[in-house]
Amino acid sequence: MKKILSFLAAALLSVGIAAAQVSASDPKEAANPQVDTSTQVRQIEDKYESFHPSASKVEIELEYTPLTGEVIVYYTCMGASYDQGEAMNTIDAVLEDFAIENQFTKKPTIVKKDRTRWYKDGRDIRMVNYRRWARYDVR
Repeated sequence: MKKILSFLAAALLSVGIAAAQVSASDPKEAANPQVDTSTQVRQIEDKYESFHPSASKVEIELEYTPLTGEVIVYYTCMGASYDQGEAMNTIDAVLEDFAIENQFTKKPTIVKKDRTRWYKDGRDIRMVNYRRWARYDVR
């Protein structure tokens, strides 16, 4: 009985050591010990007026996580002048420019369905926030 228990303890110990060695030898972390896991938030200058001619007070924000290649683009404008087609075209143009800037060759895959959120700002003006969540292949 003692031999069986000692054999099981030794086997469990060797499996634990092997699992620890596999997780410590992650090739991504070994190649680059200082992996950037932060999310970059960028305010995009509105040079896309031709894509949204009827929208007013447009703000475009982009969040990018280099480790995963995820990009979230927020398009915000006044609710009275909102057109979903214009918002989609503007976000497509922003993603194209972002891909060229970061030298991505493939189109992004859409992670989640686009979301539209209506709200009132501090002055009781109806605003709209349209969001697209995409992922680029960063391998």
